[in-house]
Amino acid sequence: MKNTLRTLVFNGQVSLTIANTTGMVNDAIRYHMLSASSAKILGKALSAMTFMSACLKNSKGEISLSVQNGGECGDIAVSGNKELHMRGYIGNPFAEGDEENCFAENSALTIIRDDGYNRPFVGSCAWQTGGVDDSFEEYFHISEQLPTRIRTVVEIGENGQCNFAGVIALQLLPFADEEALAMTANTPLEEILQKLKTTPVERLVGDNFDADISVWEGGLALYQCNCSREYLKKVLVTIGKADFNKIVEEDGAVKVHCHYCNSDYTFTKEDEEEIFGK
Repeated sequence: MKNTLRTLVFNGQVSLTIANTTGMVNDAIRYHMLSASSAKILGKALSAMTFMSACLKNSKGEISLSVQNGGECGDIAVSGNKELHMRGYIGNPFAEGDEENCFAENSALTIIRDDGYNRPFVGSCAWQTGGVDDSFEEYFHISEQLPTRIRTVVEIGENGQCNFAGVIALQLLPFADEEALAMTANTPLEEILQKLKTTPVERLVGDNFDADISVWEGGLALYQCNCSREYLKKVLVTIGKADFNKIVEEDGAVKVHCHYCNSDYTFTKEDEEEIFGK
């Protein structure tokens, strides 16, 4: 069942993206054993990046977020692709506090976007005191000059699970007029997003916007790491057989830990031929 929808609204002058990311956030909680605070912060970052992943122009497109932060929650990393396969981690999975006090004053957000044409775009901005939503809006204002309104919600229950998470974003196209700008500014994003708790994305958009059905683009956003033994074997080829054997001799094995899904992989002398060939 699709949980993400992207279309055009306000006479085709504004791009709308909306996604229910509840399942994704619960997977992140399970992988990283997150506190309520860390779950909310990472969940909001995953949700915002789901919007950005949906905007990628090429089926091979990929995008990544890096937040350099010396505050309570530590650094944050999120990656996704056009297929809406998302993954991420937070430096301190047991943080306490909210968005306003979990980030240091000099924190910064960096986005690397590759639309599949081998010409990555890198943009950044200072982290905003208002948190995830304000920081992403500032990023679009500073780095891409695209007026954007974005709201994310992550609600964590007393049992530590995510009861609801979602994102809604309106982004003006370059030719948008003053009327479209006013409609975008006056749309009650938080109110609409709360309706996503009980309403599928397609019906929600149909009930609240005069959307262009001909350009509806739906997808299933989910938490999915791309690590595997086969993938890591290809990575290990790049270090060379000599260095691989040196590590095995010194440490007994080459050990790899994936921060995105907390998986551990071990490669021993017996794996040498399979990695490098005879």
